[in-house]
This record gives sequence, C-alpha cells and structure tokens, in this order.
Amino acid sequence: MKRLRAYWLVALVFWLLIATYGLLLRWHLFRPMAGFRYTYWLHAHSHAAFLGWLHAGFMLMLTYALMPGRLEQKSFRNLFVFSQAMVAGMLISFPLQGYKGFSIAFLSLFLLGTYVWAFWFGKIPQETRRRFPLSYRLGRSAVWMMLLSGISPWMLGPVMVMLGKKSIWYNLDIYFYLHFQYNGWFFLGLLALVAYLFEAKGIRFTGKFILRINRLLLCGVLMGYLTNTLWTQPPLWVNFLAMLSVFCEAAGLWLLFGKIWDEIKILHFNRIQKQMFYILLFGLVLKVIFQFTASCPYFAQLAYRIRDLIIGYLHWVFLGIYSVFLLWWADMQKIGSLRPLFFRLFFAGFVWMDTLIFARGFLIWWKISIPEAMASWIFWATAFMYTGISLIVYDGIRTLLRNTH
Repeated sequence: MKRLRAYWLVALVFWLLIATYGLLLRWHLFRPMAGFRYTYWLHAHSHAAFLGWLHAGFMLMLTYALMPGRLEQKSFRNLFVFSQAMVAGMLISFPLQGYKGFSIAFLSLFLLGTYVWAFWFGKIPQETRRRFPLSYRLGRSAVWMMLLSGISPWMLGPVMVMLGKKSIWYNLDIYFYLHFQYNGWFFLGLLALVAYLFEAKGIRFTGKFILRINRLLLCGVLMGYLTNTLWTQPPLWVNFLAMLSVFCEAAGLWLLFGKIWDEIKILHFNRIQKQMFYILLFGLVLKVIFQFTASCPYFAQLAYRIRDLIIGYLHWVFLGIYSVFLLWWADMQKIGSLRPLFFRLFFAGFVWMDTLIFARGFLIWWKISIPEAMASWIFWATAFMYTGISLIVYDGIRTLLRNTH
C-alpha cells in the first residue's frame, strides 16, 4: 500500500502542475503577457491532464483492483516512472515548440508504454476474472478504448503534413482521440471500479447481465463518436445514430446503478464520501443530457461555434466527474486521505469557474454583451479552485510522510 500511495501522490502532484498551467492560461486571458504562446501552453495543459493525471489515476486504481501483485513489481515501477517522465517532457516541450519534434517524441513513447500496461491487463489470471467478472469485463472494454484512442496521435502527423490543420480531418482526428479517451477509456474505467467495490463485498452479477451492460455501453461509446462529427453537417441518419448512442449509454447506466442501488449501504460511506457519490451521479446525469442535446443538429452547430460551451462541458467531465471520482475512490480504499474542507474548497471553486464559463457561452448565444470583468471573474474562480487542489496535494504529501515514519 505504501508504494501505491507514493504513486498516487505523484499523480496528485501532476494534477497540481496541470492546474498551475491552467491558472497561467486564465491569467493570460485576464492580463495578456507579451510573447506568451497560448496555444502551446494549452497543448501542454490538455495533454498532461489526460495522461499525467487521469490516465495515471485510472491505471493505478485498475491495477490495484485487478492486478494488485503487479504494483509491487519493479516492472510496474519502471513503467509508471517512464510514463510520468514522458508527461513531464511534454510539460516542458509543448510550451517551447508546440506540437513538433520533442513533443511528438514524448507522446509517442508514452503511447508505447500504454501498450505494455494493456498487455499486462490481458494477462489477468482466470481466478481474478471469475471473482470480479463485471469489473474485469468493463475494465477490458476500457483498455480497448484506450488503445483505440491511441490511433489518433499516430495519424495526426500524416494528416497535418498531407491535409493541413485547416482540414476537417485534422479536427476529426483530434475529436477521435478526445472521445475515446474521456467517453471510452475513463468512462468505462470509472464504471469498472464502481463494479469492483460491490464485487469485492460479495455482490454477484449474472453472465447475462454483464454481457448486456457491456454491449450497451460499448455501443454507446462506439456510436457516440458520431456526435463529434455533427459540426460537419452530415446526413440526418448520423444524428439519429448519435442520439441512439446516448440512449445506449443511458440504458447501461440505468441497469448498472439500478442493480446496485439497493446494495449501496454495504459500502459504509462517511459523510463526505456520500456527498461525493451523489455529486458523481448528478455529474453522470448531466453528461448524458449534454450528449443528447449535442446530438441535435441545431445544438451541434451551436456547440461548435461557441467554444465556451465545449470548454465548460469538458471541464465538467474532467474535473466534476473523473477527478472527483478518483479522489472518492482513493478515499474509499484508504489509498489517500481527503479532508472534507479541502475537497469542498476545490469543488466550490470548480463550480464557480465552470458556471462562469457556461454563462459566457450562453451570453454569446443570446447575443448579450459580456461584462468586461468576466475574464477576471473566471481567473479568480480558477485561483479559488487551485487553492483547494494545492491543499489536497499538501495533505497527500503530509499523509505519505507520516505513514513512512
């Protein structure tokens, strides 16, 4: 457990670094800095958020749940250190040169590391698969989505060279990566870890139920990519399939949480864990509603034109769902400590920030003038959230040092 806590702390530190970059980006929009290459820093922020925080967190938790012996092996330590070192390289190279030589090299090497971990996941013994059948099946689907998303970075170079950044294929390639990461790998990984909590307490799911859940969710994820293509104004049948994907995802979530709802009490939540669990449920409901809305032609075009609506949604998913989930799950498993006050500071700042981002998007939509102070309000909200993240990381460091002695 000590080694896992150390790995978890490293992931938390990367989250703090990513938040620092985000705060710097918000400062630039509030007080523009000469020579500051916003797009370059944004690339560093987004890549590290995906790979250094969320990917690292879900990889650690799934390894702990389904491959606990692997955590103690030197090979896993080497892979984890290698992966985080590649992300650190991206945090340096992207602000200096953007999406070019060194950045591409670091990302490519990182992807190779994910293939190693996926190979280990495929070697999970039959005993574990039988004990945690739903968690394993959803985890395996999550890993396949991770591998599928990895096609995008390999294709991006040729697309940029042959078709250019202004080609629709450039954006479609970017959206392919985003979708299969956050709607595939992270989403299914989250559900696998939820299933693990119940299976570890002795709750059993039938093979037929597992197959139905997995198929519904996979259909939702695979067809859901079409939502990211609607800005190209495809035929209406594409919109229909995009809507169908949302129904598949919603049906899968309904079946899963409907099955486990009566067993919630066996998890023995404390007060903050219960609050976080309901935040997660609310976040997942909003995610489904947003996806359904975005599958309608009018709103698909609106979201593409008004960037703040997309940014607000992505922050809600990454911070309001996945980051909250990782903190919640780590606290449930006593991997890390989480003081309620620190979490509430982070979450209050996040809600404040995201509300302002969405508000600016709605003002643009309704053609209402945006207050001149809006950029400063968003910056200070981000700074408030940053304070909460800093305190969470500080508490993680303090806890690790205390348990070491």
